[in-house]
Amino acid sequence: MSDARPRALMLAAFVACLPGAAHAQKDLASCKPVLDAFDKQYAVPYHAYGTTVTASEKSKPRQNEMISAGGQLYVRIDGGWTRSRMTVAMLIQQQHENVSDAKALSCRRIRDESVGGVDAVVYGMHSESDAITSDGQVWIARSTGLPLRMESDADPGDPDSTHISSRLEYANVQAPAGATGP
Repeated sequence: MSDARPRALMLAAFVACLPGAAHAQKDLASCKPVLDAFDKQYAVPYHAYGTTVTASEKSKPRQNEMISAGGQLYVRIDGGWTRSRMTVAMLIQQQHENVSDAKALSCRRIRDESVGGVDAVVYGMHSESDAITSDGQVWIARSTGLPLRMESDADPGDPDSTHISSRLEYANVQAPAGATGP
């Protein structure tokens, strides 16, 4: 698998190849709480911790981290931090393009659940585009409206299908010291 696919899949999980209910249409109204949560997320610093597992590499989960601070994105690669060429503004633009270009997009409220002691609402999501189909869930904090956790399955049933688990933290987030890159 090329190096670009895992990065694209990670961004898909954070952007808008949104994951759950199976409708072959765009239902933006049902996704408003989820899209609003992502818009709020992009406006504040956050630290995302993720695990990516492809069906063909189930025994080799890949850990990844991303920090958003000061309008920049930083990715942890091989133990060191690198500033991404993609900025938060570019990520927001990409999300809006993904939503606009989606063939199908739908969300549904599933249940209430606590994440690390924080009350959250769990939404199931489904997204289809020319490039990827994604199903999953996002946990949104009741108190802040920010995403706390995401589980996403990209291209389910495909030999290269990918499962991405992410958790997000918002307290005491700063750009990583010593980050290299563009």
